[in-house]
Amino acid sequence: MAKKPIIDIQPIAESRQYVLWRRVSTVKQGESELGLDAQVTIAKTFMGKDPIAVFTDVHTGTKLKECEALWKAIDYCKAHNTVMVIAKTDRCRNAQEALEILDAIGERNLIFCDLPSCDRFILTVMFAMHERTAIIGRINTRLALAERKKQIAEQGGFFSKSGRWCTKLGGRMTDDMSKAQIAGGKVLADRAMEWRKRSPLYIWVQLQLAKNRSRKEILEDAAKLYKQNPEQYCTPGGVALSKGILSFWVREIENAL
Repeated sequence: MAKKPIIDIQPIAESRQYVLWRRVSTVKQGESELGLDAQVTIAKTFMGKDPIAVFTDVHTGTKLKECEALWKAIDYCKAHNTVMVIAKTDRCRNAQEALEILDAIGERNLIFCDLPSCDRFILTVMFAMHERTAIIGRINTRLALAERKKQIAEQGGFFSKSGRWCTKLGGRMTDDMSKAQIAGGKVLADRAMEWRKRSPLYIWVQLQLAKNRSRKEILEDAAKLYKQNPEQYCTPGGVALSKGILSFWVREIENAL
């Protein structure tokens, strides 16, 4: 079997420093920092260097003006002659939002990591494609539901993708499904515990807590260790220790005492 080619991601040739604007939709996502850390990793890989500043919005509304950190990031870029990086275009809901940001910061000062370039033409075309794909997806979903309803009316039910015979759409979780979900969660928890037992970073955090060091000190030193040896001193996601993950580990360690 032929091996899949290895795709080597080369950083773009941008000499200026950059700031990262990142956004999550819910407070829960913001507190966990899982989605936020991923956006930092994407930006660092694409740009080939760390951002000089990170601006974060936890925003569920529909008005871009309500994203306070976004406009602070734009003002910062203008004042310091830096570019602003956004990890993915899905941080914006539509072409209008993307173009609004582009107009505010100026062309050649905005970079989306999942776009080849960020001029007005590219943004308009890409978001038009996204919106068209979403419309087609909704149409296909409605057609599939209509077909399922027809099968239920004519045949009494239908076979799902997993091979189960279903007599209605949706429905509550059965006892077997609930047990399977619990078992799957236990497997993941066991794997996470095995990882922590072998992790130099987790063991190091335990030692720092035993020395009664503050969380701030631990995070600062953990960041230094990550820069020196990112493969050893990283979280399960392969990134530096974050405030959210450290808090989770501290609770776990304290509960185990």
